Amino acid sequence: MPRPRSRVRYNAAGPLQARLAPRTVPSVDPWTAGEMFVSPHVEERRRGLAILCGSEPARTSALTLHLLATRVDEPDRALRAQIVHALADYFEVRGHEYRYAAEVRGAVLGELRRFGPPQVLALLELHQAGGAAAVSPETLRRLFERLPAGSSTLTHLAGDRTLALPLRAAAIDMIGRVGFTDAGPVLAGLAGRLEGRRAGQLTMLFAPSDWPEDQALLPALKQTLRRLTEDQ
Repeated sequence: MPRPRSRVRYNAAGPLQARLAPRTVPSVDPWTAGEMFVSPHVEERRRGLAILCGSEPARTSALTLHLLATRVDEPDRALRAQIVHALADYFEVRGHEYRYAAEVRGAVLGELRRFGPPQVLALLELHQAGGAAAVSPETLRRLFERLPAGSSTLTHLAGDRTLALPLRAAAIDMIGRVGFTDAGPVLAGLAGRLEGRRAGQLTMLFAPSDWPEDQALLPALKQTLRRLTEDQ
């Protein structure tokens, strides 16, 4: 069978010069990328995030830091997971040093100080997620341990019976992973109530245990209390 001929023509100097011409890739202004990142369309938001985090100068800009922090409650959980990973990366340690300079980490901390219960809940939703929205506990810990009101917010959510049990269990688990030992007495009181025992002289911050489904929290409570005891 005859061999097919190549369509590339060669001359004495080599291939056609047209094949050597570099392709120009258009650049995107950071502000345009920011507008894409807050678009109503999720695909546009994904493209905006890719541009904002596509280079070190862009990642360390004040605009990117602010946008990442303010979009931590992104409705699309898979995209939210990418945003949370990007935020946690600012506190990554490589070898014996942080990947990013102190001034960059300080700017991120300034954004994290604005986090309240809605942002904490958005993080906890990822703690229980799977698939493309999955975020490791270690990644979440990097952020939770830097929230000024992290311990009190998580403790409050752990006892909030208006929340779904998986979210309450996630709050309890994160308390133990971060090591918020100040939450120990409250969690011990809740565990004692659920086990049908008096909690001693501890001040109860929870209503009487007349919710049988709360028993499902006991495994998370016991594990967290063990972790907190080991940290002391």
